[in-house]
Amino acid sequence: MAIGFAYLKRFHTVHIFADNEGALKSLLDTSSGRGTTINTCRILRDWFERDERNHLVLHYCPSHSGVDENEAVDADVRFRVFNSGRVGRPFPYSYAFVRSGITDNLKLEWKQMADANPSAYWGRFYLRHPSFRQLLHTGRYPLKRLSCGPDLAARFIRCVTAHAPTGHYRDRFRPRHNESTLCWLHTGRPTYHTREHVLLECDRYERRFRYSAIEELLQSLDPFYEIERFLRDNPSALSFDDAPRDHI
Repeated sequence: MAIGFAYLKRFHTVHIFADNEGALKSLLDTSSGRGTTINTCRILRDWFERDERNHLVLHYCPSHSGVDENEAVDADVRFRVFNSGRVGRPFPYSYAFVRSGITDNLKLEWKQMADANPSAYWGRFYLRHPSFRQLLHTGRYPLKRLSCGPDLAARFIRCVTAHAPTGHYRDRFRPRHNESTLCWLHTGRPTYHTREHVLLECDRYERRFRYSAIEELLQSLDPFYEIERFLRDNPSALSFDDAPRDHI
């Protein structure tokens, strides 16, 4: 909002303050793919090119800086770290410590809820492997690990969640549309088009290593990498271009 306001009012300097260093770093990080970030970069580029006097200044201001109570707690913590021994009074807790504890408790409850009934939480056809079950309320996993554009990331997530445009997906979510559910790319006998068929069987696609079952793939050294490599080697796999066709 501040950048947009400065752009419209023709200000030459914009100062942005934040108590979160990560937020400042991600503000102009287009690798996240967020529309707001891309739009911000678009506005800034035009703003910078408009006038060489235009500048953007980012300020990282820790939330405890200048707050006497929090700085006193920080001093107590430093003293306790460098001067071991018994303390004759209750050890003080900082706001950051309390907030961190609340976050950890919420993540634990979140994990317990997911583990209590994995099929209900993740879905019956979600690939059951720790690599694909990262409970993160922020961050860009798996986008960060894939380090790629949206196409590969979309196909990867469709593969893991079983939401790729396959015949099996059509049977589950579009049963009344009378759409084809057979693979039209496989040269063998007519085959039901599933995620497993694409990953393991269909002779349209290249594979550096052939697994006999999805369970064997999940037991490999790094199933995340195996699926990523397969999708990179086969740019149309699990895309709408290779979805079953009603008329060939």
